[in-house]
Amino acid sequence: MASRPPFETHFSSIFGSSFPRSTSDEPTVQTSGIKLPVIDLSHLTNGEEVTRKRCVKQMVEAAKEWGFFQVVNHGIPKEVFEMMFREDKKFFDRSFNEKVREKFSDSSKHCYRWGNPNATSPTQYSFSEAFHITLAEILSFSDEGNNFRRTVAMYVQEVARVAHMICEILGNQVKVNSKYFENIFALQNSFLRLNKYHPCVFGSQVFGLVPHTDTSFITILAQDQIGGLELKKNGQWIGVKPCSDALTVNIGDMFQALSNGVYQSVRHRVIPPANVERLSIAFFICPYQETEIEFSGNPKKYRRFSFREYKEQSERDVKETGDKVGLSRFLI
Repeated sequence: MASRPPFETHFSSIFGSSFPRSTSDEPTVQTSGIKLPVIDLSHLTNGEEVTRKRCVKQMVEAAKEWGFFQVVNHGIPKEVFEMMFREDKKFFDRSFNEKVREKFSDSSKHCYRWGNPNATSPTQYSFSEAFHITLAEILSFSDEGNNFRRTVAMYVQEVARVAHMICEILGNQVKVNSKYFENIFALQNSFLRLNKYHPCVFGSQVFGLVPHTDTSFITILAQDQIGGLELKKNGQWIGVKPCSDALTVNIGDMFQALSNGVYQSVRHRVIPPANVERLSIAFFICPYQETEIEFSGNPKKYRRFSFREYKEQSERDVKETGDKVGLSRFLI
């Protein structure tokens, strides 16, 4: 049976037309793609002190200027990525009927997502499917004769190690209390999102993933070499060129608040590929629900709020406005 969701009929049932007029009047620039700052993490442990300081400075400057950077020599074996992408592909290659059943692989019924049934305009519709895994659920998964649970658990532990290193370094530079990152390896509220972007029959008129910022501390993305990720800088959308063997890291809303706006949580989106499928794996590092987010210095740009409060406010905003208003809700 077909694995591809019925995007065309679903889209038409929402909007009453097979083709939207337009999604954005904001052009993408540098369509060949820009190369994000590349940070060599081996310099943090293998180099001299001056090399380490230079590496830290590069990371901090990228978080300030771009809100995005790429890391290489992160210590995660290539085989781990190969195994994870195999499981990624195997999951999405299953029949659509199997993926939408209520308890696929013992996960909650809301793990598998596609399109956007709540979209009120074409700009809110994503031409993609995703498997959203709360990491606390991993141990409850059945292997069903394959290596899905074991591979995901191994991948998460490897990426969590890199995430902890990055969070500690960035946090130290803006005097963020290290307590915020002590429980990264507990992974109680972090999550993994497997993504598959389909060639869009609507061309550039519909997004693969709608413009947004991430709610996390940071997000770590592994992707193939197809491309499609774009970020917004100086009012324009800029295509990001994939870098072989690199992980892409971006600052989330929680780190922007903790840094008092020094680090930037930047809006980004995915443009669907023209003729091929695109796979990516995003790991979102998030605090516990009751964690209170507050910059330690003065003057403060944002009032104190809990992670739960932020998420609930964002969900209300999406329902009412179609978009996450974000940190501007919490300005002092």
